[in-house]
Amino acid sequence: MNLEPTQSSWRALGAALIGAVFAGLGALFFAVFDLQSTKLARVVWEAAPWAVFLIMPLGFALILWLRDHVFPWTDGTGIPQTIAVLQAGPGELRDRLLSMRVAIGKALLLGLGMFSFLSIGREGPSVQLGACFMHLVSKWTAFPRYLMERGLIMAGGAAGIAAAFNAPIAGIVFAFEEIGRRFDKENLGTIVRTVMVACLVCMVFLGNYFFYGRIDYDRLIPLEFMTPGPWIAVVVIGVVGGLLGGLFARVLLLVVPHVSRLIRRRFVLVALVFGIACAVLAWISNGATLGTGYDQARALILQDSPQYLSTLPAEEVMRLEAVRENIGPWYALQRAGATMLVLLTGIPGGLFDPSFSVGAGLGHLTAPWLAVTGATVQGIILLWVVAYFSGVVQSPMTAFIILIEMTGAIAFTVPLGLASIVAYEASRRVCPVALYEALAANFLRAGEPVDVNAEHRAGGVMDRPGSP
Repeated sequence: MNLEPTQSSWRALGAALIGAVFAGLGALFFAVFDLQSTKLARVVWEAAPWAVFLIMPLGFALILWLRDHVFPWTDGTGIPQTIAVLQAGPGELRDRLLSMRVAIGKALLLGLGMFSFLSIGREGPSVQLGACFMHLVSKWTAFPRYLMERGLIMAGGAAGIAAAFNAPIAGIVFAFEEIGRRFDKENLGTIVRTVMVACLVCMVFLGNYFFYGRIDYDRLIPLEFMTPGPWIAVVVIGVVGGLLGGLFARVLLLVVPHVSRLIRRRFVLVALVFGIACAVLAWISNGATLGTGYDQARALILQDSPQYLSTLPAEEVMRLEAVRENIGPWYALQRAGATMLVLLTGIPGGLFDPSFSVGAGLGHLTAPWLAVTGATVQGIILLWVVAYFSGVVQSPMTAFIILIEMTGAIAFTVPLGLASIVAYEASRRVCPVALYEALAANFLRAGEPVDVNAEHRAGGVMDRPGSP
């Protein structure tokens, strides 16, 4: 038996590596957008805070018009769309949702959303962009059937998550837990290779970093199994965080079809109302709900890590302190509301970053009450982040693994894992079907793709239920 690699296998490997590089570049592209839009949001808010009442409605209007008239099939976070095409298999739906036109449109519209200071993350579009690139390179040469059917798309999606947060293990786990919804041993090598290459691409420009910064793990010793009190906090936060996250997902699934129908009839009215509502939330939160929520989550998570903070420039430490002091008791509700408004419209944008920020806000609010358990403030915030996020997406393994990779909280693995599992079980009582799974099912139930040109000639836009 000939075990030597064939010429075609080398071509397939080369094509897959190119796809992985582009997946990493896509995540890097979004990271730059995130950084620059956050800086611009600070400048605008300090100079003319009233401008958000113009920027946000206009941003919504422009994105909705471009999405429905220039870049169809770019709506939503990107993760449900990737799951849907994976379940549908090769065919027209896959070619539509993973086309170069969709990749370009997704990138452009996400950028517009970020520079409109909307409460959106970048990981969902990174997933779909990575899947797009891996699907496109599959047209260049022959791949094994199992890669054509599942492996390449799962690898691209995993690379999107991993490169967005510099969290390769979480990206791999997410590919199996959420995107593929089962373990595919034959695709494992391709998924791991794609994730590593995409992360290396980002490391070349951004370095090998912790997304939120490395916490001082010795500050979490009170939660390291020594006394029963902190474990009470783990269970309580897991249950309540899971219920709140599940409630968020349930409300989103119930309301989004009605908003989608309203957009088809009066998208200008929707853009105006939703944009003004987001601006109002920004105004009453003193600008805290502008952007992804990364700064707020980072400021809260790192407040009890003086060793790490001492390694940062003094101006950055001062900025984090100012961000933290600006976070009020209602921040979690305000951030959740701003995120809900954006997701309801189905414009491109993810929910990871905003959800992490909501969890951190909940930890900030409840830390004084839960201090009686013996848990540290930092430990309480980390538990809330993982519990709320696990409740929203119902991917418990991804939830605690990604937080560990984003903070270096290895010593806190067991408490985070337990809180994540408890939150998952609690969330299912409120929202029996996982958010991404339900949204992907909506795409599949929609049947054959609509004739876009016919829809536009009729003066309307496509009906794509469950667009987030």
